[in-house]
Amino acid sequence: MHVYTSYPLGTAEAHSRWYSYPPPYWYQSSWYYATPWLWIDGNKDGAYTYSQWASKVALRMAQPAPVTITMWGDWWPAAGTGTIYAQFRNDSTAAINGHVLFVITEDSCYYPSPNGDQWHNRVARDYIPNITGATVSIPAGDSITYSQPFTLGSTWNRNRIKFVTFIQNVNMSPDTTIEIWQGGILPLADLGIEEHGSNEVTMSRVVTPPNPCVNSTRFGFTLPFGSNYSITLFDVTGRQVRQIVGASTGSEENVLWDLKNEIGIRVNAGVYLYRFESETIRTTGKVVVQ
Repeated sequence: MHVYTSYPLGTAEAHSRWYSYPPPYWYQSSWYYATPWLWIDGNKDGAYTYSQWASKVALRMAQPAPVTITMWGDWWPAAGTGTIYAQFRNDSTAAINGHVLFVITEDSCYYPSPNGDQWHNRVARDYIPNITGATVSIPAGDSITYSQPFTLGSTWNRNRIKFVTFIQNVNMSPDTTIEIWQGGILPLADLGIEEHGSNEVTMSRVVTPPNPCVNSTRFGFTLPFGSNYSITLFDVTGRQVRQIVGASTGSEENVLWDLKNEIGIRVNAGVYLYRFESETIRTTGKVVVQ
C-alpha cells in the first residue's frame, strides 16, 4: 500500500520504482505485479510466506558484502533542507559498476489500511534525486563519495525520518535478481545541524576534501571577517584527538588537518567525527582516514 497513490501513504515514485522490476507473479499465462512480494536471490516469495521474510532477509544480510558504506550529513531545521552524504568503498578485487540511490523514509506512520495493518514503517517519502539514482564506477580498493541535497515535507514527522542508501548492479542477473551489494541507513537525528545567524555567508557548509584521505585533509568554509571558529575532532569512541581554532580572514578558508593528534602522532586509519563551531555555522561531519 506504500506504492499505490490512491492510499494516503502511497507515492508515485515508489510506484514507478516498483514497476521498474520484473513482474513476480505468473497467473493464467501472464505476468502480474503483486504486493506484498519479495525477491531474494532470484527466488520470489509472496504474501503466503510473509512470516518467513525476516529470517530470509537476516540470512542474506549475513553474507559478506564487497562494499562498505559510511553515511553522514547536515541540515537546517528551520528550512527543512540539508545534504546527505555516503561514501562507498569497494573492498573487492574487481571494479564495481552500479547505481547509487538515496531514499527518505518515515517510520511509525499510522493509517488503518484495507489489509488490516495500522502502523507502517520504512514508508518511502522521496527518492533523491530520482528512482534511478546516479551511475557510478568504483575501481577495486577505491571509493567514491556521493551527496544529494534534500528537502523534508512539512507533514513528515522529523523524529521518524531515516535516510536509506544502497548501491545496486546495473545489470539484471538471469535469475531476475538485480543485485544490491550493500545498503546503509542513517536517522535524521544523527545529522549535523547548521545554525544560520543573521549574517549571510557565501558558503554555509563545511567541505572536507579529500575525504577519504591518506596524508591530510582540509576544512573548507567561508565566514565573515574576524569570526572565530573551532574544529574539534573525535574518534568513534567520542575521545577528542585534536582541536584547531582560528579567526576568519573573510575569504574562503582551507584549514589543514595533517591527520595528527594533539601530541603530533599520526592517527590510525578509520572514521573520525568533527564538530565545527562558529557564530554563523555549527555542524558536524565525518572524515575517513585510510
